Amino acid sequence: MEPGTTLTEMMERRAALSPDQPYFHLYGETVTYGRLWAQSGRYAAGLARGGVHPGDKVCLIYPTCAEFFYTFFGALRLGAVPVPLYPTLGVEATARIFRDSEAVAVATIGWFRQGVDESVALAPGLGIVLEPPDLEVDAAAVPPPAATADDLAFLQYTSGSTGHPRGVMLTHGNVVATIGFMAEAAGLTAEDRVVSWLPLYHDMGLIGCAFTPPLTGTPLWLLPPDLRNPRQWLELVTEVRATFTVSPDFGYRNCVRHVRDTSGLDLTSLRAALSGAEPVRTSTIDAFEARFGLERVISPCYGLAEATLAVAIWPRATPLRLDASGRFLSVGRPCSSVAVRILGLQEDGAAGLELPPGEEGEICVKSPGVMRGYYNNPEATAQVLLPGGWLRTGDLGFVDAAGYLFVTGRLKDLIVLGGTNVLPADIEEVVDRIEGVRYGAAVGLDSERTGTQRLYLVVEVRGDALAPDEHHRLVRDIVGRVHEATGHRPARVLLVLPSTIPKTSSGKIQRSRLVEMLAAGGLDERVLHGGH
Repeated sequence: MEPGTTLTEMMERRAALSPDQPYFHLYGETVTYGRLWAQSGRYAAGLARGGVHPGDKVCLIYPTCAEFFYTFFGALRLGAVPVPLYPTLGVEATARIFRDSEAVAVATIGWFRQGVDESVALAPGLGIVLEPPDLEVDAAAVPPPAATADDLAFLQYTSGSTGHPRGVMLTHGNVVATIGFMAEAAGLTAEDRVVSWLPLYHDMGLIGCAFTPPLTGTPLWLLPPDLRNPRQWLELVTEVRATFTVSPDFGYRNCVRHVRDTSGLDLTSLRAALSGAEPVRTSTIDAFEARFGLERVISPCYGLAEATLAVAIWPRATPLRLDASGRFLSVGRPCSSVAVRILGLQEDGAAGLELPPGEEGEICVKSPGVMRGYYNNPEATAQVLLPGGWLRTGDLGFVDAAGYLFVTGRLKDLIVLGGTNVLPADIEEVVDRIEGVRYGAAVGLDSERTGTQRLYLVVEVRGDALAPDEHHRLVRDIVGRVHEATGHRPARVLLVLPSTIPKTSSGKIQRSRLVEMLAAGGLDERVLHGGH
């Protein structure tokens, strides 16, 4: 199907072409494209009746539910700009985005109403709160706006892994072009069957899993993102004979750790399982595929919100590619219409000259998906958008002689120990393999005395598995393993309760936030052992 020039036009065409075809299955309910289009028309009328006008920003605070889709496309049909948000972001953080986006309304459900009202009270100018009963209006459809590819489609707030979230301005052209080359790179067709538990407020779940299937006519099964037991995900893959799924590395890692009994599970229908949003570990891929009897199924991928998600996707059923050192896994060649170059860095942090193959620098991207900029933030926009349409990603990496891209880390995450740059992921992979460790995070804290940074490890212990008298042993084990593997000895190891390490909505460690918490004593109540 030709998508047209806007996201709205793409969905209208799909609804006209295949009105009775299922768009997605959720909680035992099936929503067809015809139903999506009819309901979104009613929600557009409801938004208009509630006081929303074309061009207004509307924040969406929903769980994974059909009403999210009705509201999102209802806003587009009205000519308003939807702003999907993380439901449990916190009152002040939510209010900050309300203010930053200049939203005039927020659509939500009763579960989240109290927190929404508290956030609205901190955001002057946002006085409209609407729930599904307010939006379900039996009225004439709102005439669709004459939107173009260059018009703003929605604001995608970054996950905030290196600071406060920023509103990425994505146009209709950004989204339509990206889902096209992303479907091509992922090999997605109408014959596939997609299962996703990724949140709809994050680009990987929204653009990758929710907006790409309508282009190809691929059926989609959705699960809520709060999977305390990852077996539910695998059971759904088994039940519907899914061929395609997506997850950050930690999702596959959680399956290996928590799904010991594989009876009743059959994942052999999977033809591709993308892994992105955080460093992709070969150890995770090997362990997952070995546990569930798969081979060449998990494919690394790389992208970011500022590029409308996709930059590179490893092709299906293709042997993985490591760099010469064996440390880094390629995420593939850039997707069609996407160009990548590696720039050196000047002392002031400005982008330098393009580097030859094999040399590490900052990954810069040029594609039809590169954002218009950060909403109401020209200073931050100017820092990342270079002349000629190039985007500074803030990620480190290199391209080999054959054109394969390797991502090595985040510029802001680098730990400098005695003049040596250390990647947190290298240390964390060592720590996460140790018995008794649930999750580890490595950060560098500046030391005035030494003039460099000191290595701090914050390590979540598995439940109540470890008795207090074993904490000393675990800390010694962590220090010894890290020193042996990397040559660096941690200055301090903190053993903490599960779910202490701050993460973004996509599962990335919020390192800047963790450093702030360490400096301010914000972890004290969660610390089980002060460590080394």
